[in-house]
Amino acid sequence: MKDGESALWIIAINFALLSLIAVGGINPILPELHRQAVDAHGWMSSARFTDLFAIAQGAPGPNILVVTLIGWDVAGVPGALVATAAICGPSCELAYFVSRIWDRFRLARWRNAIQAGLVPVTVGLVAAGAYILAR
Repeated sequence: MKDGESALWIIAINFALLSLIAVGGINPILPELHRQAVDAHGWMSSARFTDLFAIAQGAPGPNILVVTLIGWDVAGVPGALVATAAICGPSCELAYFVSRIWDRFRLARWRNAIQAGLVPVTVGLVAAGAYILAR
């Protein structure tokens, strides 16, 4: 397997898994995106990651653009396409299927507990992302 193909597979698998925990957008998974791109795979420096994040935040559109830019930086156009599909696809499919079931249980106590529990988890993940970018 070529290095480019290997990078595409790594991007696809890692970003697809991250998409399943990206509750509320990309910010909660920024620390793990940073770890993958900078530390684990050495695709870019921490400064480059921060630059790509700043470009993505400054551009109009959704804040998942940072994932597209990481894919572009690593593997060009194929990397951008794979990264975007990997971060959007699994979570979109999961949201579709869960939403079809979720409303049936709107009065269940466990549903309300889950919703209340996700709030501090999301806040913590966003705070961790802010900490990583502020370093």
